[in-house]
Amino acid sequence: MKDLRYLNPIQKRLMVLEAVILICCVCVEARLVYLQVWKHGEFKQMATHQQYIQKSVEASRGTIEDRDGSVFAMNIGLFNVDAHPDQLDNKSADAAILCRALGMPYNSILSKLTQNRQFVWLERQVPYNYSDQVAALKLEGVDAIREQHRFYPDHEMASQVLGFTGMDNQGLDGLERYYDRFLTGKNGTIVAERDARGRLVSSGDDTGKSKDGLNIRTTINQTIQHIAQVELKKAFEHFKCKAASVVVMNPATGEILAMANYPTFDPNSFSQYPAEVWKNRVVNDEFEPGSTFKLITAVGALEEGVVNEDDKFFCENGAFKTNYGRTVRDHEKLGLITFREVFGYSSNIGMVKVGYKLGQENLYKYCKRFGFGDPTGIDLPGEATGKLRPLEQWSGLSLTTIPYGYEISTTPLQIVDAYAAIANGGVMMKPYIVKDLEQADGHVVKEFGPHKVRRVCSEKTAGRMTELMKWVVQHGTGTMVALPNYEIAGKTGTAYKFEKGRYSSNSYVSSFVGFVPAEKPKVVIYVSLDDPRGIYWGGYTAGPVFKEVARRVMAYDLVPGTNDVQTAQAPKDQRTVPSFEGLTPAQSQWLAVASGLNLKFTGRGERVVAQSAAAGAPLMAGDQNPDNLVLTLGKPEISQAGGLMPNLQGKTKRQALALLAPLGLKVNFRGEGVVRAQYPPVGRSVNSNMTCELNCDVPLADVAKFDGGKS
Repeated sequence: MKDLRYLNPIQKRLMVLEAVILICCVCVEARLVYLQVWKHGEFKQMATHQQYIQKSVEASRGTIEDRDGSVFAMNIGLFNVDAHPDQLDNKSADAAILCRALGMPYNSILSKLTQNRQFVWLERQVPYNYSDQVAALKLEGVDAIREQHRFYPDHEMASQVLGFTGMDNQGLDGLERYYDRFLTGKNGTIVAERDARGRLVSSGDDTGKSKDGLNIRTTINQTIQHIAQVELKKAFEHFKCKAASVVVMNPATGEILAMANYPTFDPNSFSQYPAEVWKNRVVNDEFEPGSTFKLITAVGALEEGVVNEDDKFFCENGAFKTNYGRTVRDHEKLGLITFREVFGYSSNIGMVKVGYKLGQENLYKYCKRFGFGDPTGIDLPGEATGKLRPLEQWSGLSLTTIPYGYEISTTPLQIVDAYAAIANGGVMMKPYIVKDLEQADGHVVKEFGPHKVRRVCSEKTAGRMTELMKWVVQHGTGTMVALPNYEIAGKTGTAYKFEKGRYSSNSYVSSFVGFVPAEKPKVVIYVSLDDPRGIYWGGYTAGPVFKEVARRVMAYDLVPGTNDVQTAQAPKDQRTVPSFEGLTPAQSQWLAVASGLNLKFTGRGERVVAQSAAAGAPLMAGDQNPDNLVLTLGKPEISQAGGLMPNLQGKTKRQALALLAPLGLKVNFRGEGVVRAQYPPVGRSVNSNMTCELNCDVPLADVAKFDGGKS
């Protein structure tokens, strides 16, 4: 190496330049080693991310079907329209084109396209016709991606049972929520190649196959569900209730055949309804049941042997002051009656005295045995348990309230399950609403079946209880429910609502629960109306709903009837001869016109004392000629009434008073119009010490022509 002292300036500069070049080369090599060795993995990942795109392959959500395969919930293909703003050259022009294709405001689309983002949603869940227009535009950077969307083809059918899904097809309520993990399935993935501008250049390969969700087959019968909803809606609108519910159950298995609530909603557009309407009241609502709970007291008393059907109880003529200072009242003045009549006429006083015989410990035992205070375990979300205080928290007043359904809260499902146990010979079954989970090919993955919970009473006691409930329908508070050719066992319920810290004097929960046929029952039906207006007794409000549902279900299932069954009321669609006794000629003419009859009068007097065709006889073809119905006029005598309560339904107030005057009854009217409900019921022995309660509704326009005007 030359001594630097002998180098000329040019040589020195060259050596410095060589050193600089050498140092630069070393730095470049070091950088290359760093980038290619140390940062290899990171840059490879960045390159893959830029060159390839991984997309999710959505699994199909399982369907929900009724027991026979009719689809309640299914999937339809909608589209999500997205854009990559960085790939759009003329955003204003593209926004103008897209606003016409999607039917969206221009400014809304332009604001999304001008965002400093690589990806934006323009619109989600777009129908096919819109997405097809977007695809036809072939705009670079705009895609229409197909996505599954939940669709409920029957709209309001069983909506509170089914629930609904959210924007991402996740279950939010009802069966959709409870079985979401089974319905959802498992998404797959696909990897596709794209160019430098993000455009797809190859379709890619599957890296993980999707697995569709399982289909749910419910226990619901679509036809019975439809029947329940139609009849419930009629009652809701007629009685102007706040809410109404009905549940139909197979007592032998625990299968729920129908479960309906009103008001209802369309799960296809659930967000347009108030959240209160989404609630399944049959499962989620708690309330004091009132007289339907008397079943528990009665079963306990019979099972423990403390009473028999013919034991007599003095019902204190309607008011009973207990040892604890509380006065228990009945809806009518009853004297010395049998236990059968206590249950049949729904006497609170009589049931309190039965509760005294049964005792607190036994009453609590049967409350627990029937499952009150505990969930039934039905496969629906949010089940309420009701409230039954521990025995040590009961007071002396408890036996004056709990025996007839106060100081305890239940759900409608708990009540129907209790009555189903009696219908099933004393064996309680767990209610359930899903039969099985199936794959798309029909292979059953998991099956649900009947599950025995416990025996609540002996088969003999269940049989005796069934006879008591048959008496309710044949002679007691449930005569409005009677069906031709089918014996019904049931119980009415009318409970005061507890509002703002006290019991309301004019708000009620009216209900009826029972099973049909009474022997070898096919279904148990529970109907509840929240705060019906006008008439409020359970037998006259919820009872007719029960009757129509039961009648139509029996016809649908082709359940044979018995021709010798004696019913308290003619079938709804069979026209019968009305009672004209006690009416004036003018009143009789009005009633005849309303009944489609022609009349002929004989005799002299102010009122009808006899008629040629007996009241209640069926009207046949030809019965409408003038000679077939002859009314005899005369002076009514008390003996002619026989001391029996006449049929006042459809009568004006003046007509009702005319019929009741010979009996010496005191009369209380509720509402305006014609009589829609009465108590005591038709055919009951009455005397001058009793009070008749008449509920009136639906004024008739032509009444003034015959009764002298509004009463």
